[in-house]
Amino acid sequence: MDTPLKQDESCGDDAPTTKLQRTSSLRSHNNILVSRPIFNQDNFGRCEEARVVGKANSPWKKFKRRINQKASKIRHWHPTIGGLLLATVKGLFPVLSWLPKYQIRRDLPKDLLSGSIVWIMSIPAGMAYSLLASMPAIFGLYTSFFPSLIYSVMATSKHVSIGVFAIVSIMTGKVVQQYALPNRAVSMLTAANISIASSTRDVASDVTSHLESRIAVMICVTLAVGIWQVLMGTFGLGYMGVYLSDQLVTGFTAGTAVHVLTSQLKSIFGLRRMRDFNGPLKIIYTWVEFFSAIRYTHFPTLIISAVCLNFLLLIKYGFNENKWTQSHFPCHIHLPGELLTVIFGILASYYLDLGHSYGVDIVGFIPLGLPKPRVPDLSILPAFAMDTFAIAIVSFAVQLSFAKMYSMKHKYPVDPNQELRALGCGNIFGGFFQCLPSSAFLGRVATQASVGGESQVVSIFAAGLMLIVLLFLGNLLEPLPKACLGCIIAVALIGIFKDIRLVWKLSKISAMDASVFLISLLAVVILDVDIGLALAVGWSLLTVVLRTQRPDVPILGRALHTDIYRRVNDYKSVAEVDGCKIIGFNAPLYFANADYFLRKVRAITHLNQYHFPDEQQNPTPKQVKDHDSPTIPFTDNQPPVPHHSILALPKFHLPHLHHHTTSQEPSIENEFVTAVKPDGTTITDAATWTAGYFDQPIKHIILDCSSISFIDINGVQAVKDLAGQCAATNMTFFLASCKPEVIDMLMLCGYSKDLTANHIFMHVHDAVIQALRDNEGWRGEARRKLVVQSCSRPINLSN
Repeated sequence: MDTPLKQDESCGDDAPTTKLQRTSSLRSHNNILVSRPIFNQDNFGRCEEARVVGKANSPWKKFKRRINQKASKIRHWHPTIGGLLLATVKGLFPVLSWLPKYQIRRDLPKDLLSGSIVWIMSIPAGMAYSLLASMPAIFGLYTSFFPSLIYSVMATSKHVSIGVFAIVSIMTGKVVQQYALPNRAVSMLTAANISIASSTRDVASDVTSHLESRIAVMICVTLAVGIWQVLMGTFGLGYMGVYLSDQLVTGFTAGTAVHVLTSQLKSIFGLRRMRDFNGPLKIIYTWVEFFSAIRYTHFPTLIISAVCLNFLLLIKYGFNENKWTQSHFPCHIHLPGELLTVIFGILASYYLDLGHSYGVDIVGFIPLGLPKPRVPDLSILPAFAMDTFAIAIVSFAVQLSFAKMYSMKHKYPVDPNQELRALGCGNIFGGFFQCLPSSAFLGRVATQASVGGESQVVSIFAAGLMLIVLLFLGNLLEPLPKACLGCIIAVALIGIFKDIRLVWKLSKISAMDASVFLISLLAVVILDVDIGLALAVGWSLLTVVLRTQRPDVPILGRALHTDIYRRVNDYKSVAEVDGCKIIGFNAPLYFANADYFLRKVRAITHLNQYHFPDEQQNPTPKQVKDHDSPTIPFTDNQPPVPHHSILALPKFHLPHLHHHTTSQEPSIENEFVTAVKPDGTTITDAATWTAGYFDQPIKHIILDCSSISFIDINGVQAVKDLAGQCAATNMTFFLASCKPEVIDMLMLCGYSKDLTANHIFMHVHDAVIQALRDNEGWRGEARRKLVVQSCSRPINLSN
């Protein structure tokens, strides 16, 4: 057992320490003593541990090495062709991997229960969200069945079930309304072959040419969305979802919710005379039209809407989300308010004959059976190909966000590329069976996870129950008033509208993140969904450039008795090293901020006081205009100048400088300046003036590159220019803590006479020690201060 150690007298006063200080004192003796030479890039690269001596990794070398690593990994895990093919098939169909390991006794009861609840939620959601796409309700039920079959056997996520999603439906509806015109039905359709496998009825004889054209456009959109997603997954673009930040997705979702709610005004109020609008400013035009046509409100429909809204809100907030109510039910029963609304709406409409007697809009004819496969007419696809790309991105981004969220919660891996392929194949398969583009829906995913669903058996079982509805129970849904579906959608949007409050929280944390949220929201609401999404993504990427275009360039100092270097203004015990100016750069150094980097560093080191007309000429101080008084002395009311930060003083703290020239040819050797010090004496030494009145002039500038993640050709040239300017003013420029990518770029661009491998150090402390050795200040007091010492008193690094 260690004995208590006495307080070291060299560390300060002998005042008794507190319990916390004594504990910290004992811990501070667990020091690490490292004895090694000063490492720069030259001697470190020539050591025997270096794999490659003096060679940079070019882009082709990196690409070749990456290919070799992948090939080596494949050969290691799959030494035979048969093993490779089997692994490929299992990668495309993960069901082959998890199904043999499925625990029937443990997981099957929970999966069946979860699948039943997902099926119950899919019926009203599928019917309601199908109306958002300007399509009959039956197509939403198709979408809840066909794509789920393919996705469940190809997905790597265990908790995501796909179906109709409001945002994707409204984006699809925009394309359908824009390109499905009655007079284009003949050109769009190769044949009116929309047939449904039922006992005696055929859909094609019951729909108009306008509906036929809408169906043709819809299945082309679904097929194109699936093709985009499969292509992106095949080429490894599954990680594109990272470009859609949480703030962007939340703002986009909230903006789209405004579109969804606006589209339901006609159904909730029964406004048959209300016109539809498309394109930018659609929301504004629609609300103006709504207030103009509100006097034509259909009161039976309004009464139905009021009853449904109150019933749904009572179930949602009075029971399902009421803590007191749930605490009195040990099983935490979740009432399916949407399904109850559908059931009561069907019963009321059937027995009161709301459709014929009161003129209420109802769902109408729903065919029994499954649709026959239909080949889309691809001749109309080029007109809206880019619209489908936006739908594919949004569909995948929403689905991937849910997959990642629950995979992290339940600790299992998710492959974004395989998720893209699974979702895309599901949409391609569904496109041949008249389905809408599918995606994940938070209500279904959250319910599946909360009930205890453990695998994609949930989706398979829910699809099986949906098949029963399509084959035998579909006609029971025909009397349902559309107002009930509109109310279900409106209540489901409440949670999304609550996310708008996030802007207040973001504004207190990050103005950039708040701007991404606001621009996403406003652009989608004002300009429309597709244009708003493009603008939001563009602004989100632009904020990355703006964050790095003018980054922080701090002045660093050394914490006493350590080799730690931090901002001099953030810590009381951090001070600059005499004769050195240590500067950080907290961003990548590339073309967008290379000039800013030069300006800031030159201002900090006062190199901007010199004019560098040519690299071959010596610099000359800039001419300062004469004022009325020959000198401007320091006054008592001016703040005192800290010894360690005089180079960072504002311009008005600098005294007036008189230039004296002894020759017509200006140079640093024959030109000097006159300045007034606080004690009244003058400074007539150019080096002292350049150093900003330091006792020791600045001889070394050290750039801490630890925060520079990459550098391009423009950044390398800026570093070289700075090194040349330092050399021209009798200063030495060092780089420290460079990442391998930065060193490779410096080597590929070629060193200069003022910036070689000997000027690049492994750590800032190496560069500082080398600088003091160059200044012949390594002995005596300077060495004693710089060596890392142990101290029983804890070092104060508080602000």
